[in-house]
Amino acid sequence: MVTTYAVVLLSWFCPLVPEAKAARSYEVELLIFEYHHQVDDEVLIPQFGRSVDLRFALERAEQRVSMIQPEPALDGHLAEINARLTASRTYDVLYHVRWLQQSAQLPHAPRVGISLPSSSTQTGIHGIVRLYATDLLFVDTIMRFDLVPTTHSDKASGQSGASAERPAHFLKQKRRVKFKEIHYLDHPRFGIFITVWPVDN
Repeated sequence: MVTTYAVVLLSWFCPLVPEAKAARSYEVELLIFEYHHQVDDEVLIPQFGRSVDLRFALERAEQRVSMIQPEPALDGHLAEINARLTASRTYDVLYHVRWLQQSAQLPHAPRVGISLPSSSTQTGIHGIVRLYATDLLFVDTIMRFDLVPTTHSDKASGQSGASAERPAHFLKQKRRVKFKEIHYLDHPRFGIFITVWPVDN
C-alpha cells in the first residue's frame, strides 16, 4: 500500500531538471504529511531496540542545531503538492516550511531543527535536517513523530489517555539530491517531500 501511495504522489511531480553545479546560497523547502487514520498494530508498535538507538542519535544531533529558523512556505515550490494532500481524505499535512542557508560545505553545513509540538489531536515532530555537499549534494534527515494516543494504544499500555506516553516513530534517511528536483522520503505512516533550489544573489 505504501508503494502505491508513493507512485501516486510521484506522478504529480513536474519533469526533473539537470543538476546545478554550484550556488552561493541554498533554499531548502520541506513538507511533512501523515497517512490519515492508519492504526494497525504493526504501525503503532515501534521496534524497541532501533527506537532507542534513534532516540540517542537525535539527541546528539540536536546538541549541534543551528540558529536557522524555518519559515512557513505555503506559497513555495511544494505549494501544489500541499494543496492536493490537503484536499485528500487520505493524508494530513503536518508541516510545510523553508529556509535559506549560506553554506552546504562540510563541516559548516548547518543542522536545521524541525519542531512541531504535539497536542491532544496532533502528531508532534522533532528532528534535524542537514543539507551538505561533498562532490555531490546530500540531505541527511532524522525525525521523531509523537503520535496522538488512541484508545487502542492506551489499552495496550494499561494506562489512561492522560498519563500514557505517546507512541513514537522515527525516520532516518540520507538521500542524494539535485537542485530543483522534488525528493520523497518514505515511512509506513509518514512521508516527507524535500526540494533544494540554488540562490545566486
